[in-house]
Amino acid sequence: MKLFNPENAHWYRQDGEPLHSVLSASGEPRPTTVRDARKLGLLPSVTNVLGVINKPELVEWKMTQAVLAALTLPRREGEGEDAFAKRVVEDAQSRVKTAVDFGSAFHAGAEQVAKTLEVDPAGPYAAWLNRHRDWFQANCVRVVWTERVLVNRELGYAGTADLLVEHQQHGLTLVDYKTQGVKAGYKPRAYRSWCQQLAAYRRALGKPMACLSVIVNSTEPSAPVEHRWSEEELRAGLESFEAALVIWRNEKSYDPRVAPVPGALPVLTAA
Repeated sequence: MKLFNPENAHWYRQDGEPLHSVLSASGEPRPTTVRDARKLGLLPSVTNVLGVINKPELVEWKMTQAVLAALTLPRREGEGEDAFAKRVVEDAQSRVKTAVDFGSAFHAGAEQVAKTLEVDPAGPYAAWLNRHRDWFQANCVRVVWTERVLVNRELGYAGTADLLVEHQQHGLTLVDYKTQGVKAGYKPRAYRSWCQQLAAYRRALGKPMACLSVIVNSTEPSAPVEHRWSEEELRAGLESFEAALVIWRNEKSYDPRVAPVPGALPVLTAA
């Protein structure tokens, strides 16, 4: 009995165009696979690559959701073990999906704030976005760009970064939003994988800048919390990411650096 399916990976063409899904033989969209990537010369996303590194905190959180689902989900009369196990997984994954949906909605709202300073007052997360707008107006002097695809053909990866701004305190700053459920009385936590992700994006940009994780509490509307990564942390993060790239290539038996480039297009610059 198979209960869990692997998460869909994100892929990009060599010019930076996202290609997270392709058409199946029946003409219906399906998630892009590494087999498709080999044929099309696609680049893996930064998060795709970092998936080879174990993240104990994330694994523990997902396991906790599964245990809570098993403890709280009522058993149906006459229900077999397999059927109950599948419902437990579905219930646990619905909790994970709720967190993912909040993150996606917040990112979309934050992009709108960066472009227009507008927040939809009727939106379900208006209270969170209003607090974010307060932070944005107080700290961001100028927006360079928002939601930009970055490509590094030399190492063979791509990814979509959230925001590049002139920060009043840090100067040119690469910002990555992270949503996190923070219990009352606790402080948000910053994880090394966030630093590795930002270091990879900065490597693709190819110039010095500050790197900032902006943590948003999904539990209740509150002021975003800045976590600036030191240069020492970013150097270590890039080393870890490059090591993950080697493992990823070997595990997938695919090296995007030497992959064919169908109809080679110019690289999307991120300047």
